[in-house]
Amino acid sequence: MKNFLILLIVALFMPVYAHADQPQHEAGAIILKDIDRTTVFGNFTYTTLEHEKIKILNKRGVNDYCEVVLPYSTEYQKIEILDAKTITPDGKILKPDKKAINDVTPPFIVSAPIYSDIKYRTITMPGCTPESTIDYQVRITTIKPYMDNNFFDSDHLQTSDPIELSTYELSFPKGMKFDYKQYNFSGPPSIVEKGNRVVYTWELKNITQIIPEQNMPPMSDISNRVAVSTVPSWDALATWYWGLAGSQYETDPALDQKIGELTKGLSTRDEKIRAIYNYVSLNIRYVGIEFGIEGYKPHKAMDIFKNKYGDCKDHATLLIAMLKHIGVTAYPVLVDTAGIAKMDPALPSPGQFDHEIVAVPRDKGFWFLDSTSDVTGYRDLPPMDQGRDVVIIQPDKAIIIKTPVFPAETNSIIDDRTVNITNNGSIDISMKLTYNGVYSMYEKSMLRDMKPIQRKSFMEGTANDVCPGAIVSSYSISDIYSLNIPVDISLHFTCQDYVIKAGDLLIVKVPNMSLQNLSQIVARDKRTYTLLIGYNFEKKNIVTFNIPDGYRIRYMPDNTSYTNKFGSFTVSYKRLEKHLGYTGTMLSDAYAVQPQDYVLIKQLFNNAVITGKNQVVVFEKLKFKKHVVRHRRSRH
Repeated sequence: MKNFLILLIVALFMPVYAHADQPQHEAGAIILKDIDRTTVFGNFTYTTLEHEKIKILNKRGVNDYCEVVLPYSTEYQKIEILDAKTITPDGKILKPDKKAINDVTPPFIVSAPIYSDIKYRTITMPGCTPESTIDYQVRITTIKPYMDNNFFDSDHLQTSDPIELSTYELSFPKGMKFDYKQYNFSGPPSIVEKGNRVVYTWELKNITQIIPEQNMPPMSDISNRVAVSTVPSWDALATWYWGLAGSQYETDPALDQKIGELTKGLSTRDEKIRAIYNYVSLNIRYVGIEFGIEGYKPHKAMDIFKNKYGDCKDHATLLIAMLKHIGVTAYPVLVDTAGIAKMDPALPSPGQFDHEIVAVPRDKGFWFLDSTSDVTGYRDLPPMDQGRDVVIIQPDKAIIIKTPVFPAETNSIIDDRTVNITNNGSIDISMKLTYNGVYSMYEKSMLRDMKPIQRKSFMEGTANDVCPGAIVSSYSISDIYSLNIPVDISLHFTCQDYVIKAGDLLIVKVPNMSLQNLSQIVARDKRTYTLLIGYNFEKKNIVTFNIPDGYRIRYMPDNTSYTNKFGSFTVSYKRLEKHLGYTGTMLSDAYAVQPQDYVLIKQLFNNAVITGKNQVVVFEKLKFKKHVVRHRRSRH
C-alpha cells in the first residue's frame, strides 16, 4: 500500500463503464478457454498447467491481452512456456520468436535489490489484432511451498470479459486433508478417484462478463471463484507465522540508541508509542511488494532500520521491535485490504491477505497502527484498512477481529469563510480549511508532491473554484510533514463583480463549499453491485457575511434539512446585528451501500448538491426619512 491508493479512495470516483446489462459485444475479447490444472504432491509442492485461448474483438482487447505477463518467484517457482501462438483472422499461425519471450524485473524492484527474485515472464504475441486469436500454455512448478506442509490456492472463473469455458482442476494425493469454498456460484465440483489420487473439477460454461461500476467491490468479491486450503486452523497459521517473524524482532545497539533518542523526555506510554510510530512512518521508505509473492518472512528489524526501507511486513516488524524495547507488547496483523476479496473466517489460509499492520493491546480491544502510509496519523487508519476482518498473530494463537470504521466526524473538512462586500460589487473572502482523517491524508500526500510554485497554483485553483477570476492576495499552509496535526490552509482572495446590484438591492450567491463530486458518485440510475465509498465523512461549511454599512438583510433562505439512513444535509442561517451566518453540514454514514438502498444515497447526495447550489441572500439599502421642522404661527 502506498499513498496513491489513498488518493484513489479519497477521490471517491473511478472511471464509469458500461452497465452490466449491455450485450457481450461490448467486451474487449471473448475467452474461449480458461483452463487451470493443478497437481499437488505429498510434500506440498505443486505444478499448475494453464491454457488460455482468447479471441480478440477490438483495440481494447489488444491492449489487455496481446502482451502476456506471467509473474513468478525465482526462489519458489519455475516457469515454462509450453506453447504460444496467434491465429490470424485468415487462419495463419504465428509463433513468437525467442526475442518476444523475456524475463523482466518489475519497475518497483530497482530501488530494492533484496526483492529481486520477483520476475515477470512476458510474451509479446505476434500479429495480435482485432479478430485474431491468441493461444498459449504455461507450466508453473512451485518447488517449495510458501507455508511449510500446506497448500493454498484460489482461482477465478469469471472476469470482465465473457468466458465460453472455464475449468479449475485440482488433483490431490488420497488422504490429504483440505477444505474449499465456492463464491458467487452454486453446483458442487465433480470428484473422481484416479489411482492414488483424487481429482476435483469445477467447470463453468458461457459465463457472462462483469461490467465494472464506479466504486464497486473488488473483482475477487463478486466473481465466480474457488479457494482451497489445507491449513487446519487459524491457530496453526499463527504458530507458523510467528515462527517466521518472531526471531526478527531483536534490536541492536544502533537501533536501541535511536529508540532512546525518540523517547527521551517522554513520560507516558502513549507519547512514546506515538513518537516511535511517527519515526517509522516518516523515515522508513515503503517499497510496495504484494504480500506473498516473494514469501512471508519479514527481514530483521535491525536491517530494516539500517536500510531505511521495507514492505508492509517489514514496517510492522520494525515497529513491533521498537515497541518491544520500551516494554510495549504489539502483534503483527494480517489484513485483507479493500482492494481484494473479504477474508473468509471459515477458510484458514495466508493467501487471503495482502497487507500487514500492527495491533497494540488496550484495556478493551486493540489500537491498530499502519506505518506504511507516511501521511496517516497515529491511531488512524487508511480507508483500505477500515472495516476489514483481520487476523492478529500471537505466538500460538490467532485472534480474528474487525478493524474499526471511523465515524464521520473523524474524516472531516471544515471550511470557514468570512465575506466582505465592497462598494464596487466585489467580495473579499478570508477562508480557513481544516482537513482531518482521510482528507488530511489526501491533502498531505498531494501537497508534499508539489513544488512551491505548484502549491501556489493549487491555492489559486482553490480560490477559482469559489469564483472564476479570483485574485489571491495571500495564503498559508500548516506543517504537512507533521503527523500530529491536521492540514490547515488559510487563504485570502477577491472575487470581482460577484454581487448583482438591482436598485437598492445587493443579490449575493452564498460562496459555499461545492459538493458537486457527490452527484458524480450517484450519477447512475441504478446499480448492480454495492457502492463502496470506503469511509464515513463530514463536510462543514461556515460562511459569515459582514453586512455592508447602510444595508440590512432583505432576504435569506429558510433553514432546511434532509435526513435518511445514510446521513443528513442541513442548511441554517443566523441573523446577527452586523453579520449574517450560514452553516451547511453534510454528514455521510454511507461506508457501503447495497444496490437496493442506492436510491436513498442518491437522494441524499443530490439533495445536498442542489440545496447547496441554490443559496442566495439579498441585502437592501437602508432608507432614511427626511425630518421636516415646522414652525407654529404665533397668536398675536
